[in-house]
Amino acid sequence: MAGLGRNVGTDFSIRALMNGRARIGGNDLVVWFFAPSGTGAGRGFMDDRQMPSTHIECIEGQMTVLNFENTSGMPHTVHLHGLDVAQRYDGVPVTSTTVFPGQSYEYRFRAPHAGTYHYHCHVDTVLHYARGMFGTVIVRPPDGSTDKAWEGGPEFEEEVLWQLQTVDSTWFNVNHSGPQTARFRPDAFLINGLESADASVDPFTRVVVAQGQRAYIRVSNAAYNWGRVWLGGLPFEVVASDGRPMRSVVSTRVLDLGPGERYDLLLKVDQPGSHIARVEYLDDYGQGILGTAETMIEIV
Repeated sequence: MAGLGRNVGTDFSIRALMNGRARIGGNDLVVWFFAPSGTGAGRGFMDDRQMPSTHIECIEGQMTVLNFENTSGMPHTVHLHGLDVAQRYDGVPVTSTTVFPGQSYEYRFRAPHAGTYHYHCHVDTVLHYARGMFGTVIVRPPDGSTDKAWEGGPEFEEEVLWQLQTVDSTWFNVNHSGPQTARFRPDAFLINGLESADASVDPFTRVVVAQGQRAYIRVSNAAYNWGRVWLGGLPFEVVASDGRPMRSVVSTRVLDLGPGERYDLLLKVDQPGSHIARVEYLDDYGQGILGTAETMIEIV
């Protein structure tokens, strides 16, 4: 396994931080993110980077309690994107609680379906999201197993999460949306917060699976651009979309995702070899390629 499955539970504590650091596209950026509480300076995804934010793994049918501490200097919320939650826990400021600096709030929900979901801050969303305040929610089957997609769904031996992201570094110089954020012009292209060179060797991004075994790739598009996913020309199956099983499994070699969409992919290869997986980030108007991010698929 690639490291997922270590956060499975029903009770979580996270906090908002606005002092993260990342060097992306040759720029030193100050990132905003959600990190597990009680981890010193705080880390985001997989406790080794501050963008994207930490991911959460809960269990279908069980009550999940998410305690959020705002330890930053601005108001924030947690919006559970794609999950069916009560309005007071939805994280939209006009209909639920805004958490101001120094305050805490407890979000409660019962996830009805195993699958891949998303969360983000919903205060000044356009900027907070772009600066890193987003993460992934994985809902496990009722028995909590981490080797199958849902009860009765496909099983797998390897699992990775790809969080797609584009960056406009000029947006990291402002604290509120406005004229400076009227246009998004990406100058860096990421998977799990990493550009191609780092993503290709990252143990939580690259896919390593034995021949004949199955890799389960959860793809969440947190970019402000469409993403086109290639697995080095390998065929794969699209088995779930936005937290629900596909009515009919789709077999393909390429997949396009719009912003906010999530798809679960199942890959099985019978021959050993190395393949370059690539995400092409597309211009919304002309569908031209603005930039790419790559990682590796190793069949051993």
